[in-house]
Amino acid sequence: MSVTESRTAVEHYAARVDAVLAQRTRLRGMHPGGDLFGGLPVDHPILKSDPLRPLDPNLEVIASQIKSDDVVVDVGGGAGRVSLPLALRCREVINVEPSESMGAGFISNAERAGIDNVRIVTGDWLEVDSPEGTVALVNHVTYLTREIVPFIKKLEEACSRRVIITGNSPPPPFWNSELYRLLHGEEEEMVPGHVELVNVLWELGILPDIYVLPLPVASPVVTESTREAAVQGAIGRFLGDQWSFWPLADEHHQCIREVLESRFDELFTTCSRGFTPRWITPGREILITWQPSIR
Repeated sequence: MSVTESRTAVEHYAARVDAVLAQRTRLRGMHPGGDLFGGLPVDHPILKSDPLRPLDPNLEVIASQIKSDDVVVDVGGGAGRVSLPLALRCREVINVEPSESMGAGFISNAERAGIDNVRIVTGDWLEVDSPEGTVALVNHVTYLTREIVPFIKKLEEACSRRVIITGNSPPPPFWNSELYRLLHGEEEEMVPGHVELVNVLWELGILPDIYVLPLPVASPVVTESTREAAVQGAIGRFLGDQWSFWPLADEHHQCIREVLESRFDELFTTCSRGFTPRWITPGREILITWQPSIR
């Protein structure tokens, strides 16, 4: 039996996070820390969303888990892309978000939509005094959450009725693995996804319900009208999907541009509307949910 095979699910989860962070640090330098969304314009798509938009099929499934008297604690809820539409369907949404820029986007999006049953708690989930709710909601946050057991236990302590976690298969930080290989000359380490998370839950004695949602997350494959827009969009997505906005050194930025331009016809599909990345496999979004046992 190999060392990997003898690990517990929790140890394997932490090892996957460690491998990803060690590889990125070795190839791209130390993580800068701080608010990596702080330099984004206020109208950036990550910071701006419309809570009044029609629900897409995936959000409909999530909304079906929410009751009108629920208090939803959205852990790492960002600018409220998921939880603000839910605020229209529940008693309150509390967003626990470490990024002040994301939190400002959350409040701004709520105000534009006339939503007033929301509030923000700024800080890391494992460090703040968690608010109490009935539902704990976590969307695409667990990929680099190394201390996964305290994270899960705190979710259970924070809610009385249901924990809901979504993730993608494959995880978004791995969508650009082909570009990663071309840029760095080696295969990218893969963050833990839903399989590793479910194995941890089973090890903790939690038997969740698991749903494969209809759509991949956030329509990741974008068609751009010009070659330059396609290259710029690919570079921006490479940074964003790396979770999150881990800066590229100048030489890496130039290298990835050279790769995209020199291999453009190989890497992009051409159609009447423009140019679409070939290398991204969006997969499907997974919903994992269970009733907490602590309360």
